[in-house]
Amino acid sequence: MNSYMQEAVKHLNKYDSSSKSAQDAQKLLNALKDTYEVVGCRFRHYKGGLYKVIGEVIHTETEEKLVTYEDQDGVLWEGPKDTFFGKVIVDGKEIKRFTKIN
Repeated sequence: MNSYMQEAVKHLNKYDSSSKSAQDAQKLLNALKDTYEVVGCRFRHYKGGLYKVIGEVIHTETEEKLVTYEDQDGVLWEGPKDTFFGKVIVDGKEIKRFTKIN
């Protein structure tokens, strides 16, 4: 667990775990955990581009989880989490859309 996640857990532990707010926060923390483990890591897109994961956001209306990432020119991109961590078919072979390189 990275330092951001540790800090969030420490903050969350200050609240009564039976409260609705604490339960909602715990649910959100669990949902975001896997992305935050790769914040700051670099990924190679299957077409060759290099990107750094910035974090994860939740769409305000649909609550869809989106990954925010930055290309080599500093342009920020955002896409569905399922798509970012998903797979594509290339030449009849299933491969990761983004592959972690560090």
